[in-house]
Amino acid sequence: MKELDSIQKALISFFKKNTHQEWVTLREIAAGIWANHPQTVLNKLNQLVLKGYFTKDEGWYKLLRESITDQFSDIIQVPIFGFAQCGNKGKRIVDEYSQEKIPMTIAMLGTKDPRNCFFVRAKWNSMEPKIQDSDLVLVKQQDNYDPNDYVLVEHNELPKLKKILKQDGKLFLESVNRFFDKVEIVKYDQAKVIGVVKKIIKNI
Repeated sequence: MKELDSIQKALISFFKKNTHQEWVTLREIAAGIWANHPQTVLNKLNQLVLKGYFTKDEGWYKLLRESITDQFSDIIQVPIFGFAQCGNKGKRIVDEYSQEKIPMTIAMLGTKDPRNCFFVRAKWNSMEPKIQDSDLVLVKQQDNYDPNDYVLVEHNELPKLKKILKQDGKLFLESVNRFFDKVEIVKYDQAKVIGVVKKIIKNI
């Protein structure tokens, strides 16, 4: 693995010394490590997430590893399979093969069977504020779901993040954003639940 640069090392040191970082702003972190701009801090933190040193959960960062010599035995590489629509229209854009992977701990995944998990990146805004454009969405592959679950469904060859609503004997794809109408799954539609949403990681 490529050695960390000076700013990445400074961020690890900063988070190690400040175990309760929720109150710290990017600007304050930048001042604390002598970085030239808060955006630089954000970019470097996101790089450290992808390298497996930090996690990003509930919109903030948590230090996992303090040294590049640490063993990563509890971290697995979870594939990202393209994009999924958060809208009712669009072209098919989920890739057959993963183009990218992101390191995650078993504990952060929250499942005993990580082999059946993968990420998709949300596209557009029909699921806001729950799921926003460019969020990473962890999906556990399964065809069963509860009524309150958010699911990844393939609808007429389009991968979509939705809730499935049963009403008067009919099935609908439902958005969170109130400006989007429900879409009925009609007789000749092709619709298949790919998996259930388990975690949402805000845009990195």
